[in-house]
Amino acid sequence: MGKFELSRRDFLKGAGITGAATAGALVFPSASMAFAEDGAGSEAAEAAGAANPYSNALGADATLLPLRKAECPGPRGPIAFEDREIADSEISSTEECEILIIGAGIGGLMGSLKAAEEGANVITLEKMTEGRSAWESFGAVGAKFQKEQNIEIDPAQLRDEIYRAADWRVDPGPIETYVNRSGEMADFWQDMLDKGGSGWELYKFDQAPNYNGFPVIDSYVNFRMPEGTSTTWLFGLYVCKELRKVAETYANLDMRYETPAVQLVREGDGRVSGAIAKSGDAYIRINASRGVLLATGGYDANPEMMQAWVRPEDYESSAWWNPSWGTTGDGHMMGLKIGADMDSLPHPVMNFSNATPSTFVEKRVYFPGAMNYSIIVNSDGNRFVNENQARQYISNAINMQIRRGKKCFHIFDQAMIASALEKEPSAEKQLERDEEKGHLFRASTLSELASMIGIDADALEGTVERYNGFFEEGLERDPDYYRYTGNNTPFTGGTYYALATNSVILATVGGLTINGDTQVLDTEGNAIEGLYATGNVSGNFYAGNYPRHIPGTSVGRAATFGYVAVEQMLKGGQE
Repeated sequence: MGKFELSRRDFLKGAGITGAATAGALVFPSASMAFAEDGAGSEAAEAAGAANPYSNALGADATLLPLRKAECPGPRGPIAFEDREIADSEISSTEECEILIIGAGIGGLMGSLKAAEEGANVITLEKMTEGRSAWESFGAVGAKFQKEQNIEIDPAQLRDEIYRAADWRVDPGPIETYVNRSGEMADFWQDMLDKGGSGWELYKFDQAPNYNGFPVIDSYVNFRMPEGTSTTWLFGLYVCKELRKVAETYANLDMRYETPAVQLVREGDGRVSGAIAKSGDAYIRINASRGVLLATGGYDANPEMMQAWVRPEDYESSAWWNPSWGTTGDGHMMGLKIGADMDSLPHPVMNFSNATPSTFVEKRVYFPGAMNYSIIVNSDGNRFVNENQARQYISNAINMQIRRGKKCFHIFDQAMIASALEKEPSAEKQLERDEEKGHLFRASTLSELASMIGIDADALEGTVERYNGFFEEGLERDPDYYRYTGNNTPFTGGTYYALATNSVILATVGGLTINGDTQVLDTEGNAIEGLYATGNVSGNFYAGNYPRHIPGTSVGRAATFGYVAVEQMLKGGQE
């Protein structure tokens, strides 16, 4: 497969941007996306009918999938990648290091700390003010604390479940590495937290029983925070803050923020020897004698890339939950530019069902009660899914209803949300905020509620009556969608609620293909010497959707692959 160039004309046509409107549209304060000069390449793209530049990113011999066009409502983050020849005369300085890490999320942080601890000379670049860190927990197998607590995890079962979730459209190497090495990585993680001296601890995350045919695999890891650190469930914000503090203790680790990498450096088919970055308005070349790790995340903040590489039904009606807008696919494009291979399209996404048209629902208000006990109906007043399915599957079911022109609502009653209203001080205020946005409706009868949301009252009443009948008859399983009744509850009246719901995008999880040593592969399946990838810029792990029923693999693989990549660079896997 040949390498590619995107012209400015191709890009602006695909993005729908013209004239003065282009100013600042995709510009980072210290790095803008640059393009090859218009020429034969752009005419060829036009002849192929490719309006979106990322449709050409796999080269001239790629097949373009006939996907329905759809607007992408997601955020537009700053793009750092530059697709042009950067002349030697533009390089203001050259620096040397052993290991260069691009991206300072958890994968980049873990790689940085591992390299620093091993005594390597490390430079870590992050284009934003800090790396993406909004996550809850991670997965691991065989960590010391798990062994001490007699937590038994069957590695073969975990591998098999991850393979199955990917429909076996993966080479086993990366998944084997995650399962076999994540425990060691978790021990190192705890060592780094201990080095910070604040009292952070890893411990077991208790999972609820699963009644939908999926095994509950006890590999989920949570954090015990120092008292007073935070009340949020997004522990990653504070874990990464602690790890960044630890990183500052290493004299051999140079972490640079607001310093985007724009290109990888590779001579022909040889080794990746470093990268070109921007510091302010100046280009710098950083040579890395041991290797380069891409840890740049996905591309959920790049609407054109989403349109080119993701199923439209996965994003067109979604809300977006993206607390860091740096995920614009820079690493994907840098890798493709020098001949890397990538997961087949369309790419998998991390999409969940627990959203309103604005964003994620407020977890403390709607979970675990209302969102777990509710039924989900479409604008015909009918149920269409097992509401206790894994969140990615409910999300897909909702997307299908919306694509068919229907709205979707969680229906619950006073008893189902009672625990939040009793225990969570912010609950009533959140309900009022959702009412003001037009997402939440409440009434004293189902008939009145149906009128408020535009559903036929008889249909909604009939759906609730049928659902309650399953409990009255003592059925263990809902005969319509096989929902388990034992951990659910019938409607008992009082106030009835309807919450408008749709899918939410958290991240894309398809990327550059890697092997079990986390080396990036070329289109012939050969390792590109000197180039490694972790986290959501890496591929060969998921297909379809992120499997929420196997929790922790996203952050777990990012941290594990960052750790393993550095080991490979320094030791080649040999102790």
